[in-house]
Amino acid sequence: MKKTLLALITFMFAVTATNAQQKIGHLNSVDVLTVMPEFTQMQADLQKQKDTYTKVLQGMYEDYDKKQKELQALSQDKTTPDAILEVKYQDLQQLQQRITDFEEKVNTDLQKAQQDKMKPINDKYLKAVKEVAVANGYSYVIDIAAGALAYFPEGTNDVTDLVIKKLGITATPANTTGGATTPK
Repeated sequence: MKKTLLALITFMFAVTATNAQQKIGHLNSVDVLTVMPEFTQMQADLQKQKDTYTKVLQGMYEDYDKKQKELQALSQDKTTPDAILEVKYQDLQQLQQRITDFEEKVNTDLQKAQQDKMKPINDKYLKAVKEVAVANGYSYVIDIAAGALAYFPEGTNDVTDLVIKKLGITATPANTTGGATTPK
């Protein structure tokens, strides 16, 4: 009886030790992304788009400076009628507003373009991380650049529901964990 009990206790310790030993890896997503050809191409494409916008903005700034100097010269000339000064001033304000609107549009367009181009790159990156993690027996892979998990086995060791229950909340949360986080 003692041998059976000793064997059972030994088996339980072995199972507990096996479950407690989870392999954790880490990576630097910035290092990975910067060597991906797709990422390099995305950066070149975005820079080209940004350069095009910059040329247009420079032309607008030059036009603004020219009109501002013209208005300044007219305002110093005491013979210039107020109506002309008012029209020139309104033209300058309208140009300033167009510049501001264009700058905002440029920023929005560049952000959207980056997000659109980054999605397939990020998907490829996360797929590779998952494949490496599974193939090499990693339970978790931490991205040291983003300070987040790059991979974790979905559905295992998730204590979200237990914490919600402990807080006395009965509502079920929407699935907010999608398997991996996105590198920044």
